[in-house]
Amino acid sequence: MYTMQVKPGDTYNELKKCITINIVDFICTPLKKIHSSYHLKEDETGYILTDVLEVHFLEIPKLFDKEIQIDENSAIVQWMEFLDGKSKGVMEMLAKKNESIKRAYDLLQIISKDEKARMIYEAREAELRDQLTRIKSAEEKGINIGEDRKAISIAEKMIKRGNSVEDIIDLTELSRDKILELKKKHSN
Repeated sequence: MYTMQVKPGDTYNELKKCITINIVDFICTPLKKIHSSYHLKEDETGYILTDVLEVHFLEIPKLFDKEIQIDENSAIVQWMEFLDGKSKGVMEMLAKKNESIKRAYDLLQIISKDEKARMIYEAREAELRDQLTRIKSAEEKGINIGEDRKAISIAEKMIKRGNSVEDIIDLTELSRDKILELKKKHSN
């Protein structure tokens, strides 16, 4: 999935940061902390190879470990308590403290009420994703049209200057047929 961000011919600097967040209901590290973060480092020197990969663990059972100091005002702690969801009262209290949690709680209330509300929510989300896909597709189409127009404009200027068909193909990446068509158009 990570390498799917690049297309043939792209360089690796096109890759965007990949962050994995593991929210677990079991203890998976021996560390005395609820949130641990990992990066790619060389074992002996600690040299960071790259910052494009992070792996985080949020271990919910550690919320209740008396040996681990917890800041109740920390957004991470609040989210972990919300996700643990022991009671409606705790969730409501966290929603009052944290605006992001309030939005999540309100949404949870809506989609939890009944199957019809959940289906409406899912249909709305699907429509939003479809709209974003159509917008992105239209933007890409517009970019391609603009690039084609620019290439044609450059080709026409090169034809007027007497450049060879091969040079025009090389610089504009237009097809030989398109260049010959433009050349014929400008010779009339």
